[in-house]
Amino acid sequence: MHRLTLRVKFTLIIAAVLLTAVVAVLFVFSGTTSRIIHEFALRVATRQALHDRNKILALIDREVALSLKLADDAVIRAWMSRPDPDRQQQEAAFRQLDSYRRFFRDQSYFVAKKNGNRYFNADRTVRPGQPRTSLLRPENPSDAWFYSTLNRVDSFELNLNYDKLINQIKLWVNVIIYDGQGNKIGIGGTGIGLSEFLRDIVHSGEAGTSAILIDRRGIVQAHQDQKLVEKNALEQDPDKRTTIYHLLSRPEDRLVVKDALAALADGRVAVTSFPLRIAGRQVVAAVTFMPAIGWYTIAVVDAAHALQQQAFLPLILVSISTLLAAIILIAILINRLVLKPLQLLTEASGEMSRGNYAIVLPVARQDEIGQLTASFNGMAATINDHMANLEERVRQRTEELSVANQRLEASQADILESLMYARVIQASILPDQQLLEIVFQEWFALYQPCAIVGGDLYWLRQTADGRLLLAVLDCTGHGVPGAFMTMTVNAVLNTIVDTVCNDDPARILQEVNRLLQQTLRLRQDDDSLVDAGLDIGLCCIDPAARSLSFAGAGISLWLVCAGTLEEIRADHRRVGYRSSDQGYLWHTHYRTLQHDTRCYMTTDGFLDEGGGAKGYGFGNARFSAMVEGHQTLPLSEQKTAFADELAHWRGARQQRDDILVVGFRL
Repeated sequence: MHRLTLRVKFTLIIAAVLLTAVVAVLFVFSGTTSRIIHEFALRVATRQALHDRNKILALIDREVALSLKLADDAVIRAWMSRPDPDRQQQEAAFRQLDSYRRFFRDQSYFVAKKNGNRYFNADRTVRPGQPRTSLLRPENPSDAWFYSTLNRVDSFELNLNYDKLINQIKLWVNVIIYDGQGNKIGIGGTGIGLSEFLRDIVHSGEAGTSAILIDRRGIVQAHQDQKLVEKNALEQDPDKRTTIYHLLSRPEDRLVVKDALAALADGRVAVTSFPLRIAGRQVVAAVTFMPAIGWYTIAVVDAAHALQQQAFLPLILVSISTLLAAIILIAILINRLVLKPLQLLTEASGEMSRGNYAIVLPVARQDEIGQLTASFNGMAATINDHMANLEERVRQRTEELSVANQRLEASQADILESLMYARVIQASILPDQQLLEIVFQEWFALYQPCAIVGGDLYWLRQTADGRLLLAVLDCTGHGVPGAFMTMTVNAVLNTIVDTVCNDDPARILQEVNRLLQQTLRLRQDDDSLVDAGLDIGLCCIDPAARSLSFAGAGISLWLVCAGTLEEIRADHRRVGYRSSDQGYLWHTHYRTLQHDTRCYMTTDGFLDEGGGAKGYGFGNARFSAMVEGHQTLPLSEQKTAFADELAHWRGARQQRDDILVVGFRL
């Protein structure tokens, strides 16, 4: 044992201690946790399934019973039996329907005659006795539910469906209405709001527990994913709706679920539970059947959330005790074999740091600690021998570096001071904030130069006759060169609007192209040393007529109106470059601005900003989706939302270009 190196000793001792602790922990966990987790998860799932079934029946049975009573009402049946009832009979039927409406959970009802006449009251503001009416037609896909239910159903059916007329998704109770001779004369019933239904049924409030409701065909009627439920409600073709089998990726799981549904429908069992993999997660599922409404409820329990932490308290205590004993034992051994010898080396190193290099430690061992001590003695002797010469050389070098650092700091301070003043100058040409507040109902400018100053700029002028000219431009370069270009372009735009044209965006861009080439002498090949220009989007707005004309060179205009996004694409011809044709006339686009129309323009700094897993640019498609996703927010809040979404996309990467997004609404 004395011949072993210190590293081998430590390795063997630590391995033995940790192995003992791991074996003890694994023994306790393997004998207790697997059984507890499995049995508890099955019990939770079974209890939850029965609870969900009772809750569903309590919610729906009353609505079904009341709907059946409505369908059997003599006054309503007599009115529906006559193709052309008199006014007195119709008013009596409407009063009777209103009496039922007050007792429905959703306070709404509907009845539809076989001839397609539909009467409904789904709005509490509608006066009693005056239901809304519509006509159902067989050729209308959205009315297919009526004719399908009338042909297939003999008593009643629950149907989760989107009603286009009232623009709502509800769980409908569709009850067949018969005349005195047993002939089907129509359908009546009520509806339960989707959000209320999902809240009461699907969301149990317990972590790791959820519910799924399906019908006899396996079609999902309720799920925690409301988008899935809405998709099924909007889909008119039952064969295209999402079923429970679509949510299962393993064929064996589909077979287990199919057999369980068959056993429940036959009455062989009241509730059945089994392990399942849904959406990549291993869970325990319990299924019950509700014959009265023909639905199944599936309780899904994540075993990882099914148990309380207190159940594993004995195991945790054993683990902590075992590991604590191992740590104490390792600490004692390390202190004896390593820490004490290293303490002597640390004290000697402290003496060396204070300038005492004449140190010699005793070498009493032949292991790594002994070798380290001998090496330390040799190092101390070498340092002591060289310190006299090294101290002088270090002093001289330190003085040289100090002088160079002072000069560098002074130069950096001068440059930074110049850039900060340049930023103030550039900010002075931005539009007056008070003018923006006056001319626009809402507006924002997300303005983030890559450096202290930049090449992006937004520009606003109000003409004498009240028109507004708003431009977003992206000049060549960023930093100081880009800032110089923005000053030049600002002067060119002001000159053109004051002397040439102030009501035709295409003509203004043509003049900017010509005058900028002339200003920078881009057409004089012998004199010009640069080839610079810009991308620009220019809007001319007439607030009185609520009209907008737009011309763009590389910068498009996005319009959002009534939830619809439209991109007015800019021309691919850029402005001011040596290769730009002075005779080219940009296209002008005309639009009428509604009260809720919101307009956006952005430079390519936002669209090209790299991010995501592979560093791709943000892109037009993602920008359009972002605008659509936040269109209901006020523009002041959209500015913050856009900045946050871009920062999330960029991640830890550095901003690589100037960024400018402008949004406004009259």
